[in-house]
Formats: sequence, C-alpha cells, structure tokens
Amino acid sequence: MKILKIFWKSLKEQARDPVTLGLSLIIGPFFVLLYWLMIPSGSTTYDVLVQNLDTGPQGREAITLLEALAYPSGDPLLEVISVNDVARAEDLLEDRDAEVLLIIPVNFSTKLEAASRGEIQNPAEVTLVGDLTNPYYAVGAVMAGTVIDEFVQVQTGEIRPVQFVEIALGASEGRSEFDLYIPGILIISVVMLVFIISMTITYEVEAGTLRRLQMTSMKTSDLLIGISLPTVLLGVVSLLLTLFVAILLGFNSQGSIWAALLIGGITAVAVVGIGLIVAAFSKSVSQAFIIANFPLIFFMFFSGAVYPIPRIILFQIGGLNISLYDLLPPTHAVMALNKILTLGAGLADVLYEISSLLVLSLVYYLIGIWIFQRRHLRMQ
Repeated sequence: MKILKIFWKSLKEQARDPVTLGLSLIIGPFFVLLYWLMIPSGSTTYDVLVQNLDTGPQGREAITLLEALAYPSGDPLLEVISVNDVARAEDLLEDRDAEVLLIIPVNFSTKLEAASRGEIQNPAEVTLVGDLTNPYYAVGAVMAGTVIDEFVQVQTGEIRPVQFVEIALGASEGRSEFDLYIPGILIISVVMLVFIISMTITYEVEAGTLRRLQMTSMKTSDLLIGISLPTVLLGVVSLLLTLFVAILLGFNSQGSIWAALLIGGITAVAVVGIGLIVAAFSKSVSQAFIIANFPLIFFMFFSGAVYPIPRIILFQIGGLNISLYDLLPPTHAVMALNKILTLGAGLADVLYEISSLLVLSLVYYLIGIWIFQRRHLRMQ
C-alpha cells in the first residue's frame, strides 16, 4: 500500500513537469524520424559517377546493369550518374557528394570481343576512383566492381569453378536499412530516461521530501520501489510510442511486439539503477543532468544501439563468448530485439539474452539502491 502511494505521488510529480516528460517521450520517435529522413528510400543509395569512354555497345550495357542493381524491396542500390569532366567528378568525390568514380576505358568492347573469341590480349583497365577515408566508398566500389566483373564473365563466356550462394537468416533478406536501425533506437528511447530518474530523485533530495518520508514508518525499499515503478512504466510507454512511430514510417516487425515491451521494461530497471547511482553523487538537479551524460554515452555507444562495434572477448562459458560490453544491460537488449524484430525469433530463441539482461538489470538496480541508501537514506 505504501509503495502504491509513492507510485502515485511520483506519477503526479512527473505530470507536473510536462516539458521534461514530453521530451523524454519524444526523443525515441525523434530519432526514428531523423533516420527515416536520412534514409528516405528505406535503404542507402550509393552515388556512382561513370565516365564511359568506350565506343562499343558493351560499355552502355554495363551501365544498364549498374542502374538495374536494386534491393529486394525494389529500391535502387546505386545511383548512376554519367560524367564527362574528371576534374568535376573528383570535386564531387572530395565533397562526398558521390562515393566512387568508375571509368570504362576506350577499348572495353574491343577487349571483350577479342576475349570471347579466345584471343589473349592485355586486359582493359577499368578504373575506380574514390576517397579511401569515405566509409561509403568501399561499399560503392565493391558493388560497382562486382557488376562489371559479372558482366565481363558473361560476355567472355568464362566459367568459374566456384559459385557463391547466399542464404538469408530469418526475414533479413527483405529488410531495409531503416529497419535495421529501429531495434537500437528502441533501446535508446529507454536509456534516455536516465536523465528523468536521476533528476527527479535529486530534486526530492534537494526539496527535503525524502528526509520527511524517512521520518515516517515507511521502509527504504517501499520508497525507492515506489519512485522506480513510474520510470519503468514510462520506459515501456516510450518504447511503445517509438515503435508506433517507426511502424507508421514503414517499419515492419518480424516478431512479437509484446516481447519487445518486456525487454524494454527490463532495460528500464537497469536505467533506474544507474539513475539512483547518479542521484547519489549529485548535489543538485543540474549536476545530476551533467553526470547522467556519462553512463548514457556508455549505454548508447558501447552496447551497439547506435552503431555495431567489434566484440572484445574476455572468456567463454559453456561455448558462449563473453565480451567486455556484455556487462552493459543494453547490449543484450539490442541483441534480443535484433533477433526478435529482424529475424522473427521467439522468446525461447533469446532466452540467454533476456536472462543476462534480467540478471544485469537487477544487479545495477540493487547497486543503485545500496549506494543511494548509504548516501541519502541512512538512519541517523
């Protein structure tokens, strides 16, 4: 009953600050909209500049194949732009308005026709130009080079002894690039709540509310659980709102939404624990806001929520690789959501990720309670 009273009190106090509450809820949908605007077709299209110096038909046929390259959804994979001025093309590459320049040589058709007749000649030199520091260059160059290579194979009648066959896991084949970002953004929408929980609790300390409640018969556990529950609920609502906006913008979930909500709720428990630790070392609301940025950065950038990162393996348990970043609860949350929403996995398929997430979230929460109690709720 006491927990319920604190729960309603915390809900009312959050409602009295609609600006903070609103910002906490819209941050996830904002990121979804931002990624949707950055990837309007649902997947990245790579700009390939082509200078066709060939006077025969094969050069034009190769360009047609480049233009036809597309994602399974039908969206174009390459945006082929014809150029005549190499200097202008290099300016576009330097400004990263294009990824790669493909130069088809003057003797392209002649060399292919000779090779098809079995005549051995010096090969035609197809040139790729680009900024090697541009991460998109490698992708664009590989795709353009692969198309030309396959075209040459067909034109010359060359038979290769090895053929690669691609098998997509789950429903990953039909996923757009926009779809691939959504699981991480869903976790970000929950992790961002570290601000509201740490600032809310710090405000209660500043205002003396916790000290007055401590003078009553209320237990510390009742107090902290009552304060934590609204944030966990807010985390679930934030994830649901973010997922709803993503679906409106074209995201297609391959798995259970209820499973995603469960993962979001468990992750929120870890976020509350971090919020308690931040509040324990904060003397003011503004200081809590500044300190909360540090765990936020670790949760966002080292869990794979924003961008995939290589795993640093520490040891193995039962054949499972345990990495350094597995100590962060959002790491398991992102992996579980990727499997559920992208590959269509069920809860049984992510039992390890959910179990690890649950254990770590409880550990973070209990540590947060212990530190906060020692610094602010120790009885005199």
